[in-house]
Amino acid sequence: MKGRKRRPRRRRWGENLFIGASPYVSGLCYSIFRVEPYAGCPMGCVYCYTRWYPSRGGRQQVWDFERAASEVYSAGLVPVPFRLSTLTEPFQPLEEERRLSLKVLNAALRTRYPLIVNTRSALISRDPWRALLQQLGEEGLVVLQVSVSTLSEKHRALEPKTPSPRDLLSAASKLAERGVPLVVRYEPLIPGLSDVESEAERAFEAFAEAGAKHVIVEFLRIERERLDSFKKLALDAAPYSLEWETYSIEKEKGPVKPPLDYRREKARMLRDLAMKKGLTFATCKEGFFDLHTSPECCGVYLLGVRHLLRPTLAEVYRMVRGRGSMRVHEVIGELRRMPGWVAGSRVDAYPRPLRKGLRWHENVLASMLRCRQAARGTPLLKFKNGAISPSL
Repeated sequence: MKGRKRRPRRRRWGENLFIGASPYVSGLCYSIFRVEPYAGCPMGCVYCYTRWYPSRGGRQQVWDFERAASEVYSAGLVPVPFRLSTLTEPFQPLEEERRLSLKVLNAALRTRYPLIVNTRSALISRDPWRALLQQLGEEGLVVLQVSVSTLSEKHRALEPKTPSPRDLLSAASKLAERGVPLVVRYEPLIPGLSDVESEAERAFEAFAEAGAKHVIVEFLRIERERLDSFKKLALDAAPYSLEWETYSIEKEKGPVKPPLDYRREKARMLRDLAMKKGLTFATCKEGFFDLHTSPECCGVYLLGVRHLLRPTLAEVYRMVRGRGSMRVHEVIGELRRMPGWVAGSRVDAYPRPLRKGLRWHENVLASMLRCRQAARGTPLLKFKNGAISPSL
């Protein structure tokens, strides 16, 4: 009817608590749940991914996390860890006024809900944030991740409004000393700079000295037209003469990343450095499962409370590698029945937003496996080496 105004869509609670399904996330990520206290970020990192994945953070999302955590706690369910946060800095200067991340930490402590906290801010060295993170650590409810792209002074050109990497590691080390599990995200890994062996060895030494237990690496992905600015920062310009790959497996345009052979060679070198320093190692969104030395990629294994994760391609790889080959429907069936994982009918017990997110990602993973079957013209899955592309 003409003239009638369309009512705005009523927002359902918790609809932004899970990361959108995609081949990369659904295939490779254990932690798909997030709480983003802030929609923007003042850190000014030149590679910031919010250009491609707009954040919908805010007070409403904090309330939704509190509700989801309370419902899981009240129902006596085993929690599936949340990330604080995925796209924006949870301890940015605005946090000192609004204290939304502090609210999340308090809710996690009250409901005994485990968190993966990711930050580049030295605010973690100040109370009340420091004290609360320490208490969560004592209860086994938190894994602290700090992101470091390079230890060189060139970080100023990359992250103009962040503390120096040394200051960040110093702040994190004080929490590590008090039993908070510390993970370093050595990312984005800048080709020709942070993945040069001498630079990486210096960085891993600093991570170990700070008390880190685990290191995650993820390679730079950036618009092709911006590669020259990273080449100017590089100690070795050779990677920029290679043909970089399109990051998205669904589009020909968009951000690019270094070629597969380059990434695998560098990841192997970094794995060896991590082992030398007594650190466990994993890659993020790469699928180099044979190079991983930890049970999963995010360092969630360091949590001290019981929790559940969703199965990924890593479990598919281990399953198929152990048997040589498997039929696709057998793999999907076993994934949904695997004890100790939240999948299949076990998803139904969780609150609607969590149930919806788990089911959506599970279905995308199953579709990826079926697509491999169709592409190969065979019902069998076989994997060679340890690298599995999300596109399969």
